[in-house]
Amino acid sequence: MSRYIQGEHKDQVSLLPMTLNEMIAEDHPVRVIDAFVDTLDMQRLGFRYGVTKEVGRQPFDPRHLLKLFLYGYLNGIRTTRKLEREAHRNIEVMWLLDQLKPDDRTISNFRQHNPEALKNIFKEFSLLCNELGLYGKQIIAVDGSKFRASNSRQKSFTKRKVQKMLKHYEDSASKYLALLEAGDRDEGAAESASTVDLKEKLRQAQARIQELEAMAGRIKETGEISVTDPDARHMSVSNNGTDIAHNVQIAVDEKHHLVAAVDVVSSPADQRQLHNISSQAVESFEAMDADENPKPSKEPITVLADKGYYCGEELEKCKQEQMKLIVSRQKPATQKGQETYSKERFTYDPKTDEYICPMGQRLKSGSHKATKDRRYKNAKACKNCPVHDECTSSKGGRTILRGPHQDLYDEVNWYTQEHMDLYKKRQMIVEHPFGTVKRSFGYSYFLTRGNRNVKAESFMHFFTYNFTRVLNIMDRKELIRYLKAKKHGLSCFLNEIFNFNIKNKLIFEF
Repeated sequence: MSRYIQGEHKDQVSLLPMTLNEMIAEDHPVRVIDAFVDTLDMQRLGFRYGVTKEVGRQPFDPRHLLKLFLYGYLNGIRTTRKLEREAHRNIEVMWLLDQLKPDDRTISNFRQHNPEALKNIFKEFSLLCNELGLYGKQIIAVDGSKFRASNSRQKSFTKRKVQKMLKHYEDSASKYLALLEAGDRDEGAAESASTVDLKEKLRQAQARIQELEAMAGRIKETGEISVTDPDARHMSVSNNGTDIAHNVQIAVDEKHHLVAAVDVVSSPADQRQLHNISSQAVESFEAMDADENPKPSKEPITVLADKGYYCGEELEKCKQEQMKLIVSRQKPATQKGQETYSKERFTYDPKTDEYICPMGQRLKSGSHKATKDRRYKNAKACKNCPVHDECTSSKGGRTILRGPHQDLYDEVNWYTQEHMDLYKKRQMIVEHPFGTVKRSFGYSYFLTRGNRNVKAESFMHFFTYNFTRVLNIMDRKELIRYLKAKKHGLSCFLNEIFNFNIKNKLIFEF
């Protein structure tokens, strides 16, 4: 006789019917989604059908569809057909949507018609996090990562690839012509099936050559062409590989590692993105401060970045906006591969505008017509230098170039060295969100195409990260109570109503 734990029979009738509301735990994340979306003004955020018309077919409430999308992203469900299935079988979704069952086309149209509104959801949640004191707004770390685009390699073309394809089709067309000319010498023979086939192949090859020539002209302007997703580019990714991808940039606040700003660019390099993403984070913080009364005193924000962002023009833009920069410098190149005689070993004397080499010789300034850089050299001293061959391979002696941003480079390098303990936190702050989104959530690729739609999808990725982070930081029941009070305009009286301090008692520091 088996002694397993027995469940109820499938035909058992319950005398006390259970409602959907009783099946959902009081601190379940789905209740937080429901409470958060109910606080939003759908018309102000720009959602289609935020306000219904007086006549015509009744649409779905965008709140219901937004709740479905947020639930899907939080549970790793992104495709519209899978979301449709969840509405028919998932008790949590049934509770969230009031048992509505939108089809996949309705769900797809919602995402297609509301990309800007979905980006605003991320910003609204950031404002909520600021109300709860989760943003420090003093230190941010920035970084970029490549996310695979919805574009195959076969549909991506570079200059070199097009040249190879042109050569292939031109050679094929020449062979078809030679075969047709050989067949034409036999004037008495009727046109055979093989001749007709050759003419068709020749026509197709010539048409393909025309397409590739037109494509080659466009590549000269844009650098490369992606057919399916025009904004995707061929980029280097992890493990020394390459892929057709988008470069996602984020800025992460240091206090609780919440993402403050998100952007998607087509450039594979981070070098020109420091000011772009940092200024977006500052603007986000300023929008948060605008709602606070009294407004906090504005302090310069500290930006942490790796050597990929080390660019004079970008550093200059950030300095003009009074940002404190802790940016790792790139390893200096040496002609002979010996760090003992790298440029960093040459000391600059601003009083005399000269460089002092490791051997104590002074290199004097000269002009450099090709660029704005100033040249420093001492051919006479280098000629008789005992370490000449270790320092340079030039017979004319060692030349040091000083660019227009070198003073700023020196300032940033000094400040970075003084705050290396803070710089070492950069990886823990900014690479954690990327790792969570890609590995834990599985969002390492985009479903949508085009920069506008891809940006909206990327905002949803990091909204999911921030939302999950807040659920782990705060007491969910109190958060739900706060959101319900906010819905009714009572959030400013929460301390008196609930007798707790939002910023000190709800947050579990870790």
